[in-house]
Amino acid sequence: MKRFIIIPNKLITEGSLSYGAILLLGFLNSNSKKLGYSYATNNYYANMIRCSARKITYLIKELNDLNYIRIENPKSYKRKIYVSYKFPSK
Repeated sequence: MKRFIIIPNKLITEGSLSYGAILLLGFLNSNSKKLGYSYATNNYYANMIRCSARKITYLIKELNDLNYIRIENPKSYKRKIYVSYKFPSK
């Protein structure tokens, strides 16, 4: 099974997010398809994007501050990340 992420052009051209945040948002959206939220660790995303877990923390903060995502239990290992941004459907 091939896996991929979708990143709308609008996210890239509007310039409100860093490229790392755009890429992470694509992964969060892809990982939240089944349950409606993503629960992977910062280390998981760091390995996917090839950066540090600390960088993922900053990117998650950026996305949360700009209301692209919503986090339940942010300080818990059982956190749930919901994507607020509405990705275009087919």
